[in-house]
Amino acid sequence: MINKIVTPSAKLDLAKKTRNQLKWHNVVFIISLLVFPILSYFAFQLKWVNSKPEFSNDIEAPVAKLVVDGTVGTAFLVNSTTLLTARHMIMNKNIGDKVDLFFEKSKTQLQTTATIKFITKTNVQVQAQGVPFEYFLTDFALLSVPEITDIQPLNLGSSANAKNLDEVILVGYPQGDYSITKGNINSDKYQGFNLFKLDATANPGNSGGPCISKADNTVIGILVGGSGRFAQGENVAVKIDDVIKILKQAGIKF
Repeated sequence: MINKIVTPSAKLDLAKKTRNQLKWHNVVFIISLLVFPILSYFAFQLKWVNSKPEFSNDIEAPVAKLVVDGTVGTAFLVNSTTLLTARHMIMNKNIGDKVDLFFEKSKTQLQTTATIKFITKTNVQVQAQGVPFEYFLTDFALLSVPEITDIQPLNLGSSANAKNLDEVILVGYPQGDYSITKGNINSDKYQGFNLFKLDATANPGNSGGPCISKADNTVIGILVGGSGRFAQGENVAVKIDDVIKILKQAGIKF
């Protein structure tokens, strides 16, 4: 066996090489500490990386508290002069009557008066023991307001693209208090009717508020009611495609 002889000069060279390697490792480490937070920031800002979804003010500001003779519901802006709401919120009113709106989540907390523009017709009678599901199929109305320029209206989507278990967001004023909740589409039919069945939390006062697709923040329905005390936790929305179809048949476009 032959032992390798290490000279003093070789030892110095090895020590110098080791120091240089450690030096570069330290430099790389320090640079990574400085650069990584910057890259992470731009990755999230430019949506290279999906961050945790957040509720955007873009879907909150256009939703108004609707007050009709002391009764509270919800309405939402679909263009600068038009809002959608539930028909049963204004069932004792006529076209041309006035109602009050409060955009509590807008930057200016806008308060204004709206005029009832259109009310869908129905032959279904509301009964003391409950509302027949047929009533909900056309349970919507239009309100008009002076032009609103500082609130971006909600975008209407397509309810035909929605699927069971898709996530949805409800925005409204249950009991007069602002609320935003999320849940799922449990079914695209309710008791055989062409209505969305939802498990997102809603209460009296949510009526007339938007049912928003969490995937793209577009409106796919209008919340119109609940399933009642025998099936708590399930709520009903009329589909936006049916709303648009009826409005077009009435000669109303927006």
